[in-house]
Amino acid sequence: MSVCRPARCVFSLPSLSAPKSSTAPARSFHTSIARQARKRRPHYPSIKAEDLKLLNQAAKDQYPTYDTSEAKLLEKKYTPAQIAAIKAAETVIDTRDLVTQGKKRTDPWKLPYKDDLNEVDPVTDHAIKLSHTDIKGSKSFRLANEVERDASIARIANENLAKMYPNGIPEGELEPEDQARLDQAMEVALAQAALDPRAMYTSKNPKAIESLADPRHSVIQPDLPRLENRMARQTRRLADAEEEDLRQKRLLQYLGWDKRQLKTIRIKTLLVRFVTNQTRMGKIRSMYQLTIAGNGNGLLGVGEGKSVEPSEARSQSVMSAIRNMKPVLRYENRTTYGTLESKVGATKVNLYSRPPGFGLRVQHLIFEMARLAGLHDLSARTPRSRNKMNVIKATWEALCNQKLPDEVARARGKKLVDVRKVYYGGSVH
Repeated sequence: MSVCRPARCVFSLPSLSAPKSSTAPARSFHTSIARQARKRRPHYPSIKAEDLKLLNQAAKDQYPTYDTSEAKLLEKKYTPAQIAAIKAAETVIDTRDLVTQGKKRTDPWKLPYKDDLNEVDPVTDHAIKLSHTDIKGSKSFRLANEVERDASIARIANENLAKMYPNGIPEGELEPEDQARLDQAMEVALAQAALDPRAMYTSKNPKAIESLADPRHSVIQPDLPRLENRMARQTRRLADAEEEDLRQKRLLQYLGWDKRQLKTIRIKTLLVRFVTNQTRMGKIRSMYQLTIAGNGNGLLGVGEGKSVEPSEARSQSVMSAIRNMKPVLRYENRTTYGTLESKVGATKVNLYSRPPGFGLRVQHLIFEMARLAGLHDLSARTPRSRNKMNVIKATWEALCNQKLPDEVARARGKKLVDVRKVYYGGSVH
């Protein structure tokens, strides 16, 4: 390296002794990266002059001002103060804003019908209620005497008749049907007047008396109005009507009954259990139901049903029980003819006739069967197995296979006499 270097090169080198001046670091106010400003679209675009003319015309056509004839019609219905309020609202509200910004509500709380909310709808709106503070004056009551009660009943009955006959009560000689209708209306008016609280109490304040019959002071909600639409009434009638069951229709044809007779049959399900059927597809679980049916006057039937659906199993058992009903012989319409015995499987049932007033001293299964058959005095024993299904079937067989004393006497060639009927003249109860 050459020692002789140019002086300019030496003086051009940075000074080692001079301290370095460092600039202070600048920290931004936010930690997020600043993004470039963008132009936002206005909520409502600007309207051109050509479109403004169309807008004014649409607003004028859609929301016209009241003319002279319409103003006269308003004067017939509204007071001058209300007309002034309507005109002020028409002046303040700009029709162009209604055209550009007005739209139908789409929120879940919108009304499903068009209404100005001027009247209270008895179906959708809550009824207007008043309290005791709305009654001006004295609020004291006292029981009315006979004279005051009779006068109040006559006045209230006249008010009720005026509501029934707004054109006046018909006078002169009436047809028999019209006269009967008038008599019935008068009876109804008098009955309503007698039950009206205004006839039972009296007060010096007439407003307090009228509040007794005002539904706005009652805590009971008013009844729903009747449907006046013919299609609505027909829809309600079809909804209330029972669906026709083909199985029930065939049962009525088999028995020769009508629906009124079928409704008199009492039904009781005594046994419900699950059964399983092993198939190549696996185990299929079904429900088994055993039902009894009777009319309480000597008819008793037992039916079984099995299905995957519980409702179908019950329907099968009920129809089978009604179809299998048989007459049950009853001595004096209260007990059996002597002692009965029946055996089904390992179950044995013994039934014993009992005197009047003994009651049904049997287990619950036989009790339900005896009640549906119309038996009132009976006792029973099940000395062996007490399987529920076999107990029911054995009891049914014993009740339906009784032998009459006349048949026994005829088979033996003997004469049989009922001592109770001979010596007590048939007075057995």
